[in-house]
Parts: sequence; C-alpha cells; structure tokens
Amino acid sequence: MPSLSQWLWLVLFLVLLAQPWRTMMVASDGDACMHWRVGDWMIEQRQIIHHDEFSHTRAGAPVISKEWLSALLFAVAGRAGGLFGLSALAALVIATTFALLHGRLVRDGNDLLVATALTLLAAWAACMHWMARPHVFSFLMLLFWHDQVRRVERGGKPWVLAVIMVLWVNLHGGFLAGFFVLGAYWLGAIRDPARLRRLSIAALLCAAAVLLNPNGWRLPWHNLQFLRSEFLVNWLAEYATMDFQSREARGFLAWLAVLFVALAWRRPRFTAGESLVLISWTAFALYSRRNIPLMVILTAPLLAPVLSEAVGERWRAFSQRLAVGKRGWPVVAALALAGLLCVPRPTELPRERWPVGAVEHIRGHATEFGGRMFNDYVWGGYLLRALPEQRVFVDGRTDFYGESLIRDYCAVAELKTNWLAVLERYDVEWTLLPRRARLNQALAEIPRWRCAYTDEVAVIYRRLP
Repeated sequence: MPSLSQWLWLVLFLVLLAQPWRTMMVASDGDACMHWRVGDWMIEQRQIIHHDEFSHTRAGAPVISKEWLSALLFAVAGRAGGLFGLSALAALVIATTFALLHGRLVRDGNDLLVATALTLLAAWAACMHWMARPHVFSFLMLLFWHDQVRRVERGGKPWVLAVIMVLWVNLHGGFLAGFFVLGAYWLGAIRDPARLRRLSIAALLCAAAVLLNPNGWRLPWHNLQFLRSEFLVNWLAEYATMDFQSREARGFLAWLAVLFVALAWRRPRFTAGESLVLISWTAFALYSRRNIPLMVILTAPLLAPVLSEAVGERWRAFSQRLAVGKRGWPVVAALALAGLLCVPRPTELPRERWPVGAVEHIRGHATEFGGRMFNDYVWGGYLLRALPEQRVFVDGRTDFYGESLIRDYCAVAELKTNWLAVLERYDVEWTLLPRRARLNQALAEIPRWRCAYTDEVAVIYRRLP
C-alpha cells in the first residue's frame, strides 16, 4: 500500500488535472503560452534563444535566457498535449513539491496528522500561485535547497547545494531566494566556526555554480537590476502586497494564525539561522504575495516540531497506523497514469476572457494585418502562440522590455498626454485591446482610425493609409 505522502501526491495531481484547476493554471495570464512559444522556437532552431524574435518594439535585442530549461520542458509538454500538457507538467511539479514536503515532515519525526494538516494548510496558502509557469520549479528547488542547507549546517556535503543551484539557475530566476536562505543560516552560524566554514564553502561553490548558465554573470545581475526598479516591481500585480480582504488570502491568513499561535503558546527554541529564515520570509511574504508559497515551504519544517510537541502522544498510535507503506509508488504511478489517460483532455482558454474571436478574424483577413500592432499586456503571451506570424508590442517578459518601454505602454494604455506620439513613434497600424479599454474610445474620435472588428471581449482598430 502507498504511504500517506504518496496518496497525497496522487490526490493533488488528479485534482489539478480536473476542471477548473487545469484551465485556471493556463488561463490566469498569458505567460503559459508565452513560455510554450519560446520553448517551441528553441526546439525548432535547436539553440537557446539569445535575441528577441517575437516583438517589433525590441526586435533583435539581446535576451537574458533565465528560464530556458523550463521553457523547453513546457514546449515538450505542449507539443504532446497542448494546453492540457502544460497543465499536466505544472500539476506534476506542484504535487511532487507538496508530497515531498509531507514526506520530509514525517521523516523528521513529526506527528503524521500534524504533518498532513500542515502540508494541506501550506497547499491552501500557496495555491494562489499554482500556474503553468516556470516559477513552480522554484517551489520544488527551494524545498530541496532548504533541506540541504540544514544538512550542511549539521555537517553535510556543501557540493550538493552547488548541484541544486546549477539546475535551479537554468529553470527559473527565483534562484536568488536560495541565497537569501543560505545567507540567513550563514549569519546564524557566526559564533560557530565549524558551521560557518561549511556554509561559507557552500556559498562560494554556489556562487560559482550560478555562472553555469547561457548568460554567465549577466543573469544574476539582470535579476538584481530588475528587482531594483521600483516602477516595474510596483507595476506588476504579482509583486503587490496581498489583499487581505480577498478570498485567496484566507489560506495565508490561516497560516499566519497557526504560526503566531505556535510561537506564543509553545515558545519554541529555534536556532539563530531558523529564526532569521522565519522572520525574513514572513516579512517577504507580507511585502509581496509572490513570496507566500516560498514562505510556507520554508517555515513548514520549523513549525511542525512545535505543533507535534503540543500534540504529544495523544494521536501517536492513530498516526502510526496511517504511516504504512513506503514502496507504493508503482501503485500510485499506475493510478496517476490511468487518471491522466481518462481525464477529459480538451483545455481551451475561455472565450469570454481571451480574444479568441479576434484572433480568428485576424487569421481570416491576414492581408489586412501586416503592420505593427499595439496589444494588451496580459494578452501578449497568448498572441505569441495564437498569432506566431505577428510581432507583439509587449508580452509578459517585463524584465526584458525594461522600464522605458513599459512606461511607453502605460502612456498609451492610460491615455497620457503623449499617447498618440508613442503610437506614431512605434509606427503602430492596428490595435487589439479589451472592449473596455479607454484607448478604444479615444481612437473612435480620430477620423484616421476605424474599428475593424468588435465582439464582447476584444476590439480591433486599424489606421487608415
């Protein structure tokens, strides 16, 4: 029989493959399609992308290939199963992350019911960022990373961290989180020369490992420069502070409640490094919603012993009955494969949210749309995949476009005083925007622009010759 961790993996995997989760993971924004398109290009060209091939605003500009490996994986999944394939890959990574988190809590000697409840609570808090995008790989990498950092602190091998970093730096830009965690434990070991030496060796090895990517030192520098831009970070919704009045905040609020109760009730004795991780990542999660999944993955191993101690022997016998089987992966894999084959596969972007009808019109009148377009930012990634023959104005690669171009986009989208000059500077000949976009109303008042298509979702305006 499979263990509870294995059953948890199976349940999470199948739930994420079912509706509405599988559509939500690819339809939350356009980035899922964008990464699929980038990966497809690399497969077709048999090379890692180094220059922009998809926009007319920065055509040919150098590209920092910070997520090339995950883009390839999503492209392979997309070619195998379309949007369903993207959802299946994301479901596999997410389910594996939280099943391994549960298994780790159990292996550390925590009460099984506490470990299960804490894992489910962590999943609830993190599910707001369960999307078919490269950042899900950072969830898994951070889990491995934190476990290995604690092992190095206790005498483990520092080179294992470097191996994890080589993989992480090529999967997602979130590898910087690993250095924050390592730095916290390094500061906590200041008074212990032996631990400090091991963690310092690990830090040096990881610093060298970061350079093993297609862009070398430019990649970490690029990520740091992006984080230093207050305009870009404040402009992106995923970097905003959590709206605690929203429904999606409830899981995080529950996690904070458990955290505060555990700290106040049991007054646990954390090491200096663990205390720094707990304090710093709670602050990061409160500052930006993007950090919430990382925070719960990091703090779960710190909370579990505290809660297990509070439970004591009360449920120990019952927990031991549930902790059966450690070789049940063949059974779980067979059930997962059966579910993968039996779940209805059609996965489409909802027509009521995405410009599916407008794209069909453009394909049917390709000769009328040969010029440069101005598109909605959120739709950019979708258009890369839906209209590969067209070059977009902007898409989800905000760090690539940079502050200057994003300001130009905002000037047009928000109808600032220079909006018409920006359109002329980029020689925009047609626009594809949501029906309620203010720019549509402005273009309707200019004789040189004509409405070429409209439906309940999107409107296309064309500039007359």
